[in-house]
Amino acid sequence: MTDKKHVTVPQDTRAYICAICGAVALDANNICEVSGMGTKADWCGIKASKPPKYCRNKVNEERWQCQNCGMTSVNPDLLCDPEKLDIVE
Repeated sequence: MTDKKHVTVPQDTRAYICAICGAVALDANNICEVSGMGTKADWCGIKASKPPKYCRNKVNEERWQCQNCGMTSVNPDLLCDPEKLDIVE
């Protein structure tokens, strides 16, 4: 992460959920296949499995994983303790 302080978005923030990897994003165009829309409260704090090694959607090649619960997101603001993932194809 950068030196700037991380600020998360409110629990009622709407985001799109990927059907393939479970990653969440503020913009539907940044994930592979939209399975639905929810709020941050729907996934924040829920333990997640290890994300796939890469996302087939090349529009956004940055992904983040929460160090507390393991959830994956395209937007670090959707996670409480984000760490940038190395994406390996």
